[in-house]
Amino acid sequence: KNAYERAFSAIFDANITTLITCLILGWVSTEEVRGFAITLGLGIVFSMFTALVVTRWIFQLMLDKRMLTKNVFMLHIVGVPRINWMSKRHFFWALSLGMMTMGVISLAVQGKDILGIELSSGTQAVIKLKDGALIDGKLPNDGLVRERFIDRAGQLGYEKLQATARVEELIDKDKVKNFLKDHGLSGDGDITPKKWQGEKLPLVYFNSLDADKDGFLTREELKELPERSYQISTTEDRPKVIREVAGKAFGDAAETRVRRDFKLVKGGRSPEVGVAIAGNGLTKITRELLQTADHKYLPVLGDHLDGVMLLIRDIKPALTEAELNQRIRQMRGQLDFAPQRFNPDDILPLTRADEEEGYSAFAVLVSPGDPSQIGDAASWEGFAKAEQALLAEALHREQAIEVTSFDAQIAGEAQGRAIFAILLSCLAIVAYLWLRFGSAQWGLAAVVCLLHDVLIVVGLVAASAWVQGTFIGRMLGMASFKIDLAMIAAILTVIGYSVNDTIVVFDRIRENRGKLKTVSPQVINSSINQTLGRTLLTSSTTFIVVLIMYIWGGPGIHAFTYALLAGVLFGTYSSVAVASPLLMGFKQALVAKTAGMEATE
Repeated sequence: KNAYERAFSAIFDANITTLITCLILGWVSTEEVRGFAITLGLGIVFSMFTALVVTRWIFQLMLDKRMLTKNVFMLHIVGVPRINWMSKRHFFWALSLGMMTMGVISLAVQGKDILGIELSSGTQAVIKLKDGALIDGKLPNDGLVRERFIDRAGQLGYEKLQATARVEELIDKDKVKNFLKDHGLSGDGDITPKKWQGEKLPLVYFNSLDADKDGFLTREELKELPERSYQISTTEDRPKVIREVAGKAFGDAAETRVRRDFKLVKGGRSPEVGVAIAGNGLTKITRELLQTADHKYLPVLGDHLDGVMLLIRDIKPALTEAELNQRIRQMRGQLDFAPQRFNPDDILPLTRADEEEGYSAFAVLVSPGDPSQIGDAASWEGFAKAEQALLAEALHREQAIEVTSFDAQIAGEAQGRAIFAILLSCLAIVAYLWLRFGSAQWGLAAVVCLLHDVLIVVGLVAASAWVQGTFIGRMLGMASFKIDLAMIAAILTVIGYSVNDTIVVFDRIRENRGKLKTVSPQVINSSINQTLGRTLLTSSTTFIVVLIMYIWGGPGIHAFTYALLAGVLFGTYSSVAVASPLLMGFKQALVAKTAGMEATE
């Protein structure tokens, strides 16, 4: 009972200050980082509950059942030493000043190159892989695509692209429907290896998707098809470099395009479909038109009543129905044609090419996603012309990789939000500690400690660009880490961890001070020595967990865990050696004598 009562204030204060950074992080950050903040916040709440309630219940149960009959001891890493920390404070401050100066210089030299994707202008590229494409004999995923792309960037000497490239798969919620449509398959359980290979798709795909190994694929099994589109975001602003690396990385697996020339039929009668074509080529699908159309096309034409039909001929070189479907669908995903993204369409293959695979004539049928947009003749004509432009671009565009630029203004807003989050966290912690400890001095001492930790961690992030290529950098698994929103999350986590550690020492100082109005060097020394074992035990267990994540956690959290490792090390150091002497007051801490203290080495 006494132990839990005495520990409550330290546990409560330490966790509340960490929770403050979680709330701020969740308030000002992106959805991904907000998710991290919510998870961390929930972890803090539930771990505090288990620390104060569940563990006490377990101890009580063990006592009641007489399972505990001897004294309980914690692991003694250092016991209670008798170190005169105050006599060494000037050495520690000089060391800290040197580390912080290194951090500032590293940041200054790196300049804007230290900024990651969200905090800098840059480039986004979408790479599309062919149906049936394999990477190193495996089905593609974002991990394989990322590894291949980054490796090639490094081999070609594009360090900035290698350091900042982020790869994400673009989820196509209609991928099964589109796949079946592109390859003329039904997906009703009748897809056999023979049909699969007839579409020039590799058997490794079929065997990987055939979960029950019955030799047939169903729609449900096709849901495991890998995504075909991958977005690469980077601060590299040269599209030519991105295209070169993508070409070397994916080669024949990447989708390629050949410009198709064609003729839009204007006027006359279509013998294939059996309808009259409008003089401008934009044929409106009306009930009257359906009466003259070839009966085999009526069901599809009827689905696009009041839409537009575009008849194209003399397509050179010819293309397949699947390829035309893919080109049109991909074009609807581009920003240029965003208003037409949800317009449903169908393709009627009309004339087979004489000596080539595919067709030389198609009818493209489109209806508006929102029928209200074609309420009058002028708006219908605008809709039809926009679809004509989309079709022409889909056939003419040769670029297989779609490249767009980041908006520097958005990056500037993200930078402002990141700085605001860090400053607001520091101010909130000062206010809380002022309230809890009765003096702003406690909060200011903690914030000096936090700024010390942040500057050193950010400096080590900046220095990683120089160390990564050295023997030490390779041995430590370092890369050229950047400051992005994930790194901001790591820095705020370091703030939460550091203040947590600092409060444990502060709480013991407050307890040992008793009714004295001021904090003496003797009280600080004895308090640090009494809590040192607990501090090292907590820090070492945290460090081990983060180190495991750093080594085996994968590239997605490599930079994040690097910052946490540095934060745990320097957060522990600053709680003991930097923050506590400042509780005597900044002036007094500089000049106070340490002779005659009871605590000695």
